[in-house]
Amino acid sequence: MSTQSNDSRAQPEREASPQEKQTALFQRLIPILFVADVQAERDFYVSLGFTVTYQGTEFPDFIALGLGSIEFGISRREDFSADLPDRVLTWQFGVTDIEMSKQQLTAGGVAFREEWVTPREDWKYCVLHARTPNGYHLLLEGPGE
Repeated sequence: MSTQSNDSRAQPEREASPQEKQTALFQRLIPILFVADVQAERDFYVSLGFTVTYQGTEFPDFIALGLGSIEFGISRREDFSADLPDRVLTWQFGVTDIEMSKQQLTAGGVAFREEWVTPREDWKYCVLHARTPNGYHLLLEGPGE
């Protein structure tokens, strides 16, 4: 009779750290902008290439928009005031092509201002400043040069 000893016992699984648990818990950020005019805000973002990902009778004052991995909502709020967005949020998107962004803004009839930012001698990039129909400051930041 052969007796073999098997010392290869299963190792206890290491418990995930609190940070690892949080990373697994949170998948994406989906901000919701409050606006007075949902349709104008929707049309503005559609003119920039976003698509409507949700608009339905279940939530008639809410529209979700998306483009690639970016998704956000716009929701009508009765007490919204166009002078509030600057106190609350600067809406900044990183873009891969600043020239294409200029063309899209122009094609959509959106006025914008171009600014070159030079944080250091070896780092500069272009930012386009625009306003959404409900007064949000929109920044489109191009890649660094």
